[in-house]
Amino acid sequence: MAETQTQQTTATAASSPSTPKKTSGLTFRRFFSKAGVSPYDEVEWEKRLAQITDSKGGIIFEQKDVEVPKDWSMTATNIVASKYLHGEVGTPQRETGVRQLVGRVAETIRDWGLAQGYFRTPEDGATFHDELVQLASVVQRWLRPHRTQL
Repeated sequence: MAETQTQQTTATAASSPSTPKKTSGLTFRRFFSKAGVSPYDEVEWEKRLAQITDSKGGIIFEQKDVEVPKDWSMTATNIVASKYLHGEVGTPQRETGVRQLVGRVAETIRDWGLAQGYFRTPEDGATFHDELVQLASVVQRWLRPHRTQL
């Protein structure tokens, strides 16, 4: 998936002939994702009411229209919505579901890599992002949050 490449380039007039310039960084090829297809389109999504109640039926947590993979249980939906979505509930800053959660994490990691020169090209950063999102999608199908509670 990731390959570290160091490539020797021909010396330019600005550099000395004895010290060729090197280009390095991680190169990614697609393994899980498909070029031109959003990894988010590979998942069937639905919106749900996430709600946690106490033993007397009182609402402890509630968020409407939480977007989750269709095959997730309500327990998984409630846990992710109550613990992992950023922003105050009921405000425009609140994340609306798993798609935004995964996007936030994958984009943050990609952006750190781009800023710190980990990728050989911006296209490698984009491929890394798509692979990470697709991998998160594949893993969530296998491991689903708190599977023993489902």
